[in-house]
Amino acid sequence: MFTHRRTRNSTKVYTPLALRLYDFIVLRLLNRYAWGCSTENVLLPFFKAYVGSEAHLDVGVGTGYYPAHAISRLAKTKLICLADINPTTLQMAGTRLLEAGYKGELRVVEHDVSNPLPSSLNTSFDSISLFYLLHCLPGTFPEKAKDVLSKLVPALAPDGTLYGATILGKGVRHNWLGRYLMKLYNKKGVFGNAEDTEEGLVEALDRYFDDVEVAVTASVALFVARKPRFESFYRKT
Repeated sequence: MFTHRRTRNSTKVYTPLALRLYDFIVLRLLNRYAWGCSTENVLLPFFKAYVGSEAHLDVGVGTGYYPAHAISRLAKTKLICLADINPTTLQMAGTRLLEAGYKGELRVVEHDVSNPLPSSLNTSFDSISLFYLLHCLPGTFPEKAKDVLSKLVPALAPDGTLYGATILGKGVRHNWLGRYLMKLYNKKGVFGNAEDTEEGLVEALDRYFDDVEVAVTASVALFVARKPRFESFYRKT
């Protein structure tokens, strides 16, 4: 499996120790004080709002915080698939979801987002979530669209929804902490979002979807994409 060097850099930080601290540092502190987008008041309700009732795919699972805290919505979802390149995050997220009380079918897929998903998953999911994944990937939004979004379109049902959140690098106001972390994380390859803008995100999503919505809260863009362009996808890629 080929993995871009900087993609690998962004995943190496998710060690068992880092994952134990992730919820407190990233979700509780940094989301509020660095990125200006509360996990509890903005991101978690947003995650819950678009979860499908048949099958949901969570890509870039982190600690599994969002599915575990959305169990009231996911309880009726028949299939949940967790996809990530890091086996440590997959194990933690899967265990956490089961401990939260999920009783449906759970699949765990060790997967590099720059590669196509298994063909057996085509048109399988009525919802796909990408929370804090895109800003960790190298390149501009057009490149991320080709490398990542194009690989996910075939897995989405015709009436499905792809949605998520990403930290923008340009066109938003970063406070002093956000500016410091942006510079540090991009230098180390943990982030790859120095050139990411709202306009670029819209353009990337528009390439593969007919219905796109993007809203910005402080430095975080929340996006929803529906009506996947299957024909256009197969012609262009």
